[in-house]
Amino acid sequence: MNNSAFNEQILADKLTKLNNSQQSIETLSHWCIFHRKKAKQVVETWDRQFHNSLREQRVPFLYLANDILQNSKRKGSEFVAEFWKVLPAVLKDVYENGEDYGKSVVFRLVDIWEERKVFGSRGQSLREEMLGKDPPPALEINGRGSHSIKIKLAVGGTPEKIVSAFQAVHDGHIDEDAILTKCKSCVRRVEKMDKDVEIACETDHIMNGNK
Repeated sequence: MNNSAFNEQILADKLTKLNNSQQSIETLSHWCIFHRKKAKQVVETWDRQFHNSLREQRVPFLYLANDILQNSKRKGSEFVAEFWKVLPAVLKDVYENGEDYGKSVVFRLVDIWEERKVFGSRGQSLREEMLGKDPPPALEINGRGSHSIKIKLAVGGTPEKIVSAFQAVHDGHIDEDAILTKCKSCVRRVEKMDKDVEIACETDHIMNGNK
């Protein structure tokens, strides 16, 4: 798919052609992530087209949102923040008015997002927050300006969190693999230093105790 300049009408046209195939979902997801600086407009267009589509065509929209959320997490929190604003209402609509297949998709996706902490660590189950009667709480994201540093929301260990911060600061124009390798190396060194300090303290405690 050609990564042309972003235009809401272009996205709307692409969404009308979206289907359940993996290729259709992944191709459009890649296009949306490429235009992540326009995350707000992307999600607003996604939400509008979702509500304008036939009910039997809405499940692919959920799969697309999932693919964008999962694959954009290292590039920043823009999509996480924007989808959090619209997904609860969308999921409730599919769950309450859709067929059994749609309901099962909703539960499966919410469980995946909770397991992988896509929306960070929550005080209660993500299913209760997104499908409950009360409006979900605001999503807390640390950062500044439009390029929020995704520390709380990073999925995985410390290296992934450091990479997310680097990408947010440098607008994503970095070599992810190279930075991740360096970060993992640094983390291993810090862990080794921490272990060496612990051993040294234990040794000192034993020596002092024998005096």
